[in-house]
Amino acid sequence: MKPFAALRIALPLLAVVLAGTFAEPAFAQAGDAARLVPADVRARGTLRVGSQQTFPPVEFREPGKSEVIGVSSELLAEVSKRLGLKLEYIQGEYASLISGVEADRFDVASGGISDTEEREQKLDFINYMYSGGAMMMLADDPAASSAKTIDDFCGKTTATLLGSRVIMGVVEAASERCTKAGKPAIKAEQLPSAPDARMQLDLKRVDAYMGDYPALVYMGQQFPGRYRIVGGSYILTPYITSWGFAKNKTGLRDAVQKAMQSMVADGTYKRMMDKWGVGGGALSEISINLPANKRPPRT
Repeated sequence: MKPFAALRIALPLLAVVLAGTFAEPAFAQAGDAARLVPADVRARGTLRVGSQQTFPPVEFREPGKSEVIGVSSELLAEVSKRLGLKLEYIQGEYASLISGVEADRFDVASGGISDTEEREQKLDFINYMYSGGAMMMLADDPAASSAKTIDDFCGKTTATLLGSRVIMGVVEAASERCTKAGKPAIKAEQLPSAPDARMQLDLKRVDAYMGDYPALVYMGQQFPGRYRIVGGSYILTPYITSWGFAKNKTGLRDAVQKAMQSMVADGTYKRMMDKWGVGGGALSEISINLPANKRPPRT
């Protein structure tokens, strides 16, 4: 029998044998995680999460409703449960999330924030989803069918969320390439919230809106035929969507990481990711401080 043929037979049998062994290790991991929760957080009884709450499908509120929903919200709710805490959301502008954690307004910076080496100077990050920046245009824009990458936007105007340094870095580099080629620079407007930035596109004040690829796909699903993602699935830059923690709260950081890893082990993590249509961004391991530029290319 050929080696690969034998492997195809052996793997399903191995899966059956191992299936019954995962529950106990995952349960043990969750118990270990709960013991790491710092005493002050345990006494308070809540995990305070700072988020703008306007970032579907990651974290958002539907019009007229107060409940925060999305893939991050569901993951953090399950993490809180495993740590014996209640989840508490505190609204904060995206650009103020890092400073909010540093000032102890909340324990976790969330809502689509990405891990970068620059941000790691201030916070530690738990990485929970592979993602990337993308661009969206109005489908009725004559240029929408021909635009393929950021380099097609010389002399055009884009909009993004204030504080999106990863995306802005790519735009600035592309704009420099434009000017070196004798073309007009790319103009970028930074708005306080994702809805504000998207509104500029709807009002045709900008040529493209730049944001998280999963969020753009979700938005396109809500308004069929209105938008078009540049290049179909063009990624401006890959990044790792993460939760940020204060440097002096490593116990809480490690507790959340271990709780998440127990969810990977028992399948809860992947089920929640799939539910919100972002299963393709699932990670095999919940890492700490491992931004996209330190990871091997994703295939």
